[in-house]
Amino acid sequence: MTSSPSRSGLSTIGAVLSAIASSACCWLPLMLMSLGLSAGGLSAWFERYRLVFLILASVLLAIGFYSAYFSARTCDSSCGCNKKTSRTRLISKVMLWFSAIVVVAFSAFPKYVGAIIAHDETAIPVAGDTQTVSLSIEGMTCEACSVHLERSLAEIPGVLRASVSYPQRRAELTLDPDRPFDPQIALDAVSHAGYSATLPSQPQAGVGAP
Repeated sequence: MTSSPSRSGLSTIGAVLSAIASSACCWLPLMLMSLGLSAGGLSAWFERYRLVFLILASVLLAIGFYSAYFSARTCDSSCGCNKKTSRTRLISKVMLWFSAIVVVAFSAFPKYVGAIIAHDETAIPVAGDTQTVSLSIEGMTCEACSVHLERSLAEIPGVLRASVSYPQRRAELTLDPDRPFDPQIALDAVSHAGYSATLPSQPQAGVGAP
């Protein structure tokens, strides 16, 4: 039979892994972007099962606490194992509480990722006859997705600046009036990044930065 410290440790590891998986929809696109890859359907898959991973992490963490605090076995003092068992349980409890903090941090990651990932706010001088294109974006799961997509769109030929809003599910592209721009390239870039986009409006002339 598995001892309480061992059962607590296994449950804790499972809870941490589940919490990491629950936020993979946000950190995975950023990690893959740094490697020059696309999260694609992986990000959407993790988002679809995010609630399942959160519930699993909570259950496993509860099992870990129960095993560490309420299912302790008594040890005969004559066998001399009291001191060793107490030390093992203390280490197990410390690791359990540390893991609980990690679980909470990863579980809440989509809520605060926007505060630690800055959008590119670099001012770009543009002419008065600058055009803009708006894209409706589907498939973003958190603020990290907008940063990921923003960087992809900013690299399109003919785009001076890209701004992506996760709450509005919208991308605004500021175009270079001296370079040609193909909207299909923008749609393909969104698709390659793992999302989908539509063009609700055609390029609008005469919209420039103040």
